[in-house]
Amino acid sequence: MNESIKLILNRQSVRSYEAKPVAPEDVEIILECGKYAATAMGLQPWHFTVVRSREKLDKITAENKRIMLESGDERIKAMVNDPSFDNFRGAPMAILVSGEINTPSAQADCAIATENMALAANALGIASLFIGSFAPAFDGEKKEELKKEFGIPEGYKPYYALSLGYRKGELEERKPRRENLVNYVD
Repeated sequence: MNESIKLILNRQSVRSYEAKPVAPEDVEIILECGKYAATAMGLQPWHFTVVRSREKLDKITAENKRIMLESGDERIKAMVNDPSFDNFRGAPMAILVSGEINTPSAQADCAIATENMALAANALGIASLFIGSFAPAFDGEKKEELKKEFGIPEGYKPYYALSLGYRKGELEERKPRRENLVNYVD
């Protein structure tokens, strides 16, 4: 089987990381792969914020926890009251992927760039997790403070994050792929 196809089929989300940092040269390769993602009309409406501080990631998680506790949803409250709750799952770093607010394709383009980076990380032996659950912190009452602290440019909105690090423990067993998801029309 082709190596690129194997890479795609074998990529898994990782939710437990060692504290070991990712080498800067590997982060640069991962970012380069994000920059070369497919994008509508070549617009490239994204901005990447590399966060190497666990304290900064914990700050986002704390704001999300505050927002989620106010939601009124008991299931969500139970999830965030778990002492191990962490949007970034203990990863030593993450890349926040923000898109231009006034570009209709920005969210889709940012998703493509994030997936490109996840595949690049996998190729380098680095574990990752594609995350959307961190974003409410950047929509809440502290959004302007957080955007400034994280260097999110004016006119951009954080859509996704990619946790990066080295897997701790064994991979979880993959869920079987669902059946009957394809039909052909001739």
